[in-house]
Amino acid sequence: MKRKIGLLATARKKADEPAAAIDLYISPLFQKSVRYAVQNYDDFYLFSAKEGLLQKNQFIYPYNVSIKNFSLKEKQEWAKKVISKLREFERPDLCIIYLHGGWVYREFLQPELEKNGYAYEVPLEGLGIGKQLNWYDLHIK
Repeated sequence: MKRKIGLLATARKKADEPAAAIDLYISPLFQKSVRYAVQNYDDFYLFSAKEGLLQKNQFIYPYNVSIKNFSLKEKQEWAKKVISKLREFERPDLCIIYLHGGWVYREFLQPELEKNGYAYEVPLEGLGIGKQLNWYDLHIK
């Protein structure tokens, strides 16, 4: 059976002090996505515009970088970097990726997942933030 691996977007709202990645991001949507991932996936990773792929306990400093300000080439390079790092931890033939995050990220991550042989699903595809919050409320035990 393939491992279920969550790939979660981080958030703009952050704590003021350096922290483990899982604790740095403090938006309600991020916190709910983490609770859902803990309950439903074998493991999960985070992705951010500045850091690329993050492990949950990776220590980082607050920052103010948005993928919205990247050029097309920078977005493509960012996505390659994220998936390349993911390959260090998860083999495409042994897992399914569950991608949580907005289209601004997924637009570049999804083609890289495909190029690297990962099967993936987007559980909240097409839902606005309010509906995503409600979805998590319904799916978190």
